[in-house]
Amino acid sequence: MSLITRIAALGALGFSLAVATPASANLIVNGGFESPEVAAGSWQYFSSADVDGWNGDNIEIWNDLNGVTAYEGDQFAELNAHPYSGSTFGIYQSFATTADQTYNLSFAYRARQSNDESFNVSVTSPNVIGGPLESWLMDDHVVGEWKVFSTTFVALSELTTLTFSTTNASTIGNFLDAVDVSVPVPEPGTLGLLGLGVLGLGMARRRQSA
Repeated sequence: MSLITRIAALGALGFSLAVATPASANLIVNGGFESPEVAAGSWQYFSSADVDGWNGDNIEIWNDLNGVTAYEGDQFAELNAHPYSGSTFGIYQSFATTADQTYNLSFAYRARQSNDESFNVSVTSPNVIGGPLESWLMDDHVVGEWKVFSTTFVALSELTTLTFSTTNASTIGNFLDAVDVSVPVPEPGTLGLLGLGVLGLGMARRRQSA
């Protein structure tokens, strides 16, 4: 292969690496609460066993009700579910992870009736003793506006659990949507530099052989 051909091939590789930024798959099942399906303009509560991916207490799912539309898709959940149980509500989902790998966590949240609404979020490794890896108190959401929380965490084992739990036993409050956990994707610039590095390596080898 000629030097010009090699340079062209390596340049094409560098360009493809720079522009190709494949989306990382969401590790959370049914993070948008699109299943089970609820009729538009209504709400329904389900046992978590009937909601794909999730475990814990009942989950209340809304579809374009009372002027509230989903952050994404058609449906979203209300964390303070029905009926009144006399205790706080909590839902969780466990997913496979790789120890020492960094993960992105994001979700949309919104207050239903009061700006004083709040809930807890935690990431735990069931096989690790000593409490949650990370935990956050979400108390800054407001009525009439979706907010997005985004952060990263490092997994400590092959299984990680994400939990959302209410801070009171009320059946009103804390809308939740678009829950996502994924592996960070390198920035396009980083990929481009990788491609240029490969190109430079090829040229250096060509000079040595000459």
